[in-house]
Amino acid sequence: MPPAPIDAVLTAAAEVFGRPAGPADDFFSLGGDSVAAVELAVRLEELLGVEVDTELVVGLPDLAALAAALPAPAAPATPAPSTPGH
Repeated sequence: MPPAPIDAVLTAAAEVFGRPAGPADDFFSLGGDSVAAVELAVRLEELLGVEVDTELVVGLPDLAALAAALPAPAAPATPAPSTPGH
C-alpha cells in the first residue's frame, strides 16, 4: 500500500533536499530549482505509483498543497474470478 500523499511528499522532499521538510515549506524556499522539481516528481511517482507533472511541483504554495493536488493512486487490479472447468 502506498504511503499517504503528505507522507510521500515530505519523504521525497527530504530525500531531494537532504534535510527534513514540513507541510508548510515552499518548494523554492527549500532550494528548489528545475532539477529538484524533476527529482521530486520522479521520487513521488516511485512512492505513489502515479504520474506527477513538474509544473504541479513548482506551481503550488507549499508541500501540503502539493500533497492535496496529487492524483489518487490507481486501485490495484483484482483478478477476475475463475470459473470451474467442465
